[in-house]
Amino acid sequence: MTGIATAYRIVLAQLVLALVAGIMAWAAMGHAVAVAVAAGGLINVIANLYFAWHVFRGGVRPAHAVMRGFYVAEAAKLLLTAALFALALALLKLAAVPLLAGFVVTLAGYWLALLPAGPVHRWIKT
Repeated sequence: MTGIATAYRIVLAQLVLALVAGIMAWAAMGHAVAVAVAAGGLINVIANLYFAWHVFRGGVRPAHAVMRGFYVAEAAKLLLTAALFALALALLKLAAVPLLAGFVVTLAGYWLALLPAGPVHRWIKT
């Protein structure tokens, strides 16, 4: 699997987790909490989608340009994440705990999306 396919698979897994977490929060705690949980998840999805787009947009490049691209993309991702949290808390007035919970849930998407390509999957296939 190529790097870009892996990156977008991770973002897709995070999106699915954000939506599932939002639905579960809606069923358990109501509309306001569900919106905050889903928004927290979407903050992570948007930031990682930007990161993947930025890193893989240049095609084949020299190693130093690839590393520079990773550093710039990571810095921009962190700033974007902070800005989206500020927007969600200050302007949208979403509850902080469910917002953060949704964000944390989608962090698991990174690890879940990588599982099929990892050593456990290769061991199971043999």
